Amino acid sequence: MPTKFVPRQRKHKVLQRQKAEAEHIEPSGDSNPVEHVPATKVQLQEKRQRIKDELRQNGAKTSGKKAKRLEKYIETKLRKDENRELISRLAKTKSDTSLYHSSSRLGQGRETKRQRLERALKDQQAGIDLDGDNDLILYDKRARSPVEAGEASDDYKSQDISLAAPVLLDSRSSGVGIGSGLKRPLDVGEDGIPILKKRKRRGGVKSNSGYKIPIPHKEEKFGEDSEWEGFSSTSEISNDAESHVSEAETLDDTLDTPNFTSKEIKGLESSHEFSQDGDEDDEEESSDNSEDSQERIKPRSSAFKAWANQQINEALGYQPISNIQTATESSKTSGFKARIADQDPLPLELQPTANTLRKAYSITVNRTPEIQDIRLQLPVVAEEQKIMEAIHNNNVVFICGSTGSGKTTQIPQFLFEAGYGSPDSPTPGMIGITQPRRVAAVSMAQRVGDEMCEYRKKVAYQIRFEGTVSSETAIKFMTDGVMLREVSQDISMKKYSAIIIDEAHERSLNTDILIGMLSRVVKLRQEMAEEDSSIKPLKLVVMSATLRINDFIGNTSLFSSPPPVVEAEGRQYSVTNHFTRKTHHDYVQEAFQKISKGHKKLPPGGFLVFLTGQSEIAHLSALLKEKLCADQTNSNPHVKISGRDAPIETEDLDLGLVTSDEDEDDVDINLADEDFEIEEDGEAGPAKMYILPLYSLLPTKEQMRVFKPPPDGSRLIVLATNVAETSLTIPGIRYVFDSGRSKERKYCRDTGVQSFEIGWISKASAKQRAGRAGRTGPGHCYRLYSSAVYERDFQEFSEPEILRMPIEGVVLQLKSMNLQHVVNFPFPTSPGQQTLADSEKLLSYLAATSASGQITPIGSTMSIFPLPPRLTRILLLGHQHNCLPYIIALVAGLSVPNIFIPENQIVPPVKNYEEDFRTNSMQIEEDHRLNIKTNFNKVHKNFCFLDDKSDAIKLLQAVGEFAHEPTESWCRKNYVNFKSLKEVTQLQKQITELLRINISTLSTLKYQEKLQPPTVKQIKVLKQMVAAGYIDHVAARADLAPNPPDSQRKPKRAIDVPYLTLFPSSVNRKETEEAVYIHPSSPLSHLSPQECPEYLIYSYLQRAPPNPNFPEKHSKTRLHALTDITGNQLAALAKGTTLIHYGKPLKAVMPKVLGDGSIAEVRECWVIPYLRPESNGGMGWPLPARKVRQRKLPGQGWVVE
Repeated sequence: MPTKFVPRQRKHKVLQRQKAEAEHIEPSGDSNPVEHVPATKVQLQEKRQRIKDELRQNGAKTSGKKAKRLEKYIETKLRKDENRELISRLAKTKSDTSLYHSSSRLGQGRETKRQRLERALKDQQAGIDLDGDNDLILYDKRARSPVEAGEASDDYKSQDISLAAPVLLDSRSSGVGIGSGLKRPLDVGEDGIPILKKRKRRGGVKSNSGYKIPIPHKEEKFGEDSEWEGFSSTSEISNDAESHVSEAETLDDTLDTPNFTSKEIKGLESSHEFSQDGDEDDEEESSDNSEDSQERIKPRSSAFKAWANQQINEALGYQPISNIQTATESSKTSGFKARIADQDPLPLELQPTANTLRKAYSITVNRTPEIQDIRLQLPVVAEEQKIMEAIHNNNVVFICGSTGSGKTTQIPQFLFEAGYGSPDSPTPGMIGITQPRRVAAVSMAQRVGDEMCEYRKKVAYQIRFEGTVSSETAIKFMTDGVMLREVSQDISMKKYSAIIIDEAHERSLNTDILIGMLSRVVKLRQEMAEEDSSIKPLKLVVMSATLRINDFIGNTSLFSSPPPVVEAEGRQYSVTNHFTRKTHHDYVQEAFQKISKGHKKLPPGGFLVFLTGQSEIAHLSALLKEKLCADQTNSNPHVKISGRDAPIETEDLDLGLVTSDEDEDDVDINLADEDFEIEEDGEAGPAKMYILPLYSLLPTKEQMRVFKPPPDGSRLIVLATNVAETSLTIPGIRYVFDSGRSKERKYCRDTGVQSFEIGWISKASAKQRAGRAGRTGPGHCYRLYSSAVYERDFQEFSEPEILRMPIEGVVLQLKSMNLQHVVNFPFPTSPGQQTLADSEKLLSYLAATSASGQITPIGSTMSIFPLPPRLTRILLLGHQHNCLPYIIALVAGLSVPNIFIPENQIVPPVKNYEEDFRTNSMQIEEDHRLNIKTNFNKVHKNFCFLDDKSDAIKLLQAVGEFAHEPTESWCRKNYVNFKSLKEVTQLQKQITELLRINISTLSTLKYQEKLQPPTVKQIKVLKQMVAAGYIDHVAARADLAPNPPDSQRKPKRAIDVPYLTLFPSSVNRKETEEAVYIHPSSPLSHLSPQECPEYLIYSYLQRAPPNPNFPEKHSKTRLHALTDITGNQLAALAKGTTLIHYGKPLKAVMPKVLGDGSIAEVRECWVIPYLRPESNGGMGWPLPARKVRQRKLPGQGWVVE
């Protein structure tokens, strides 16, 4: 019979049942439940639900984002509660381990004295005494003399208190605070030197120092009422047992003292050794008083113990027999000199002043609490003492403070409050501050004036043709060009007591030259101050937003010794940088998309967008305004665009293909909004946009609008170039959108070709732009480029401007200051000897310098005017044929750029429609564009009324017409820049005044505001005068040159006619690519190819940047023509320069000898002049034959006079 089936016990079920019973959980009726939930988990779920219900009692609607944060908060709270409960349970089971024995003592045979004392102390503190020997270990009986013992023997039993009662020696009862770190009083010898026992060694080589010197034992009286009087030469401790007891008690007190750290306790325990030998001799020493007279080892000096000994004696008022010097006395060799202890130098603000004769002087400025609170938030205010001490003690100081430190506005106020700029102070001169841009100089002057309150009138600014300087001015903001002009006029700069050069890290041309000049002015003023006490030294403060100052402080030709560098804190608010995943070429469209999404998603705060130029600002502004209007009217048109033309989203590339339209929309929205989730629970941003442009050509009044608050309910959006990169703090800016690009003029020194290229900025500039968001609060910077591009293509710093700009004006200024060898000037970054040589050669063409390099009278006069040398040369020729008023207007117009607004900024671009048909709105838009273009061409044709082959005469006519109607409406109607023409008018007045003052023959000259049109003869003379200033910028038609290049096809337009320049216009390029072409904006572009003149004078060459889609294709080099000229005029203008060379007399016309005929020394003949550069060994361009007069000189032959 088979056995009865008994089901096998399942192990996991048994364990589960046991666990349920342990947790008092009733087993479920279902034997196969889906999940067994422990009671603790059920409680957690109930607690979680209860917390969630409590937080949602207000009934507010919760977004998905906040719901996730709520779940995270609840989980964190429950986890913390669980940890807290676990810790409380563990604390209940914690036991005291102080009485445990250390495992390191396992196997030890017997306790040492130190271990025994420690055990007894711990037992006493715990209140236990298992062996009953704690009192014997910790306490000792007081020793008595035999007489006292005999007297007290009879009454011993009747005494309630025995004399031999144990006494606890508590070191705390002494009340000694100083020196309480000692464990016990030291054993000292007769000479007062502490006696230290040498620890016995176990095995090994025995030391010879163990030899014991017998010391006679001296009996000491220890009275019952005697006081301890400090350490002396005779020990007051009767035996070693007492010393050990005192030592243990002191150790106990020390460990209980809260004023000592664990390191100090370990040091105290190890400073006086307990014997750990475990020998019986040691125990006998502690219990036998007779061994107090045993032989001792040779005492060893201890500076710490001697010092502690002295501290206790001084606290008790006791004078020992010997002082601490005896304890530390050691033998010294003859001639020994102690080494000076190494010490860190004192900080700059605590160093003693070098000028002890400086008088204290200060000015108190009473500011309002609001202004004072704003100033105190700036990091540089906390560094005022350090900065001012550095300035007082040094004539040259560099201050490095990153964006937002407040150095631009606060350091001038520091100097003013210290007496600089006050007539009654030891430093009566003005405080000058240079800025690289006009808008920065004006805005900083206004800001500092507001903070100066009652001294508002002491602050002024001076820019070109505009200023508020008066006799009361103490703080003067100006552009670096204004300061450079003042240095050239007064090399000692006596009007100033301190000069601040701001934004030195930008390395502009004027700033570099200023630093080089002022480095010599500082030395000159110091020498003058030593000779004349009425003259004070000049203080030079150079401020930089970065640490790019090695070119200055490390340049020994600039500063013989490196000047001190004071570093100030940067901005006090953090800025979060956001890079895009992919860098788009159309960064304007990318900026439009980012701004549109950010305006909807981001909390309140202004936007600052960095673009490259005025055209991009206008384009983006139009897109944003169109977007704003569409959002407000909710009438966005449906745009049809093919998938081939639609831009590929970066997120699609990263995530792969999307299967449905719904998924695509979700992915695009979520990923597009990731950048704008800035982890802030702020209120929603305003719905309206308040868009303002900011660029250099904008009138000053329009530029100042960015500093005013926007209308209520609007978000400020500033579209700016790199003008807003430094020095400016636009209120309310919290978000920066950085394109990472800028448009800069690049100059090729080999060819003289200039190009306005859009390129990547430097990392330092990118940091500066991001810093705009952190000036007034925490901000965010959205960079429209990837981090890979940032690391790969961005340089650390931008190239100094002196390496990419013509410097003939700088060389002329240095020559006028009697600097014969310009190469010796202390440039922060040298432009190179070849560049300096080319500049001197150009000055010789303009008759500013002689063949030996000396400045000529013409050159000295040229240096007076704030114009480039070429334009100054034209100006000095203008007195002929009554052309001076016209030349003044023409030179002023040529010195101001961007008078004519380009066509691409006026005429809308042609739109390409995919539809085969055109709607009515399309036709209206196209007709509007054609009307604008027709009107534009008509206006420019009217400007060419006087001469249709000269850009210079066209400019003169525009300037003359503006003088008759100087209004903005006329400028808009004629497509010219109002701000530029206003500057031309101001420059005309300034030039007229300089001519009247500096040229005696023009002392009666007056400014003529409205001019009559010049005559035909005057126009011809004006064109030759212009050519005289650009005599080396000559271009000849390639087909009429002596060696014409091979032409592939015949040109059909004037802008396709090739010209060859006198100096090479390209390097390492093909012969067909050396040609240059007329710029389309020139009046010459409207001529037929046959009408193009043989020779042209141009102002500069310009080459468009290469097309990124076709990098192998070179763009054409365009010349910006000034005027046409004939060969005879060229020969006459180039006479006396090294550009003209003459051939031999023509045989067809025999030379005519002048004089008496006996000796032929002077003759007249016809020769062919050749125009060629000095470096070219060829024949050059032959010009028409010319009659010249030659003189025969010894060793040189016939020379043209």
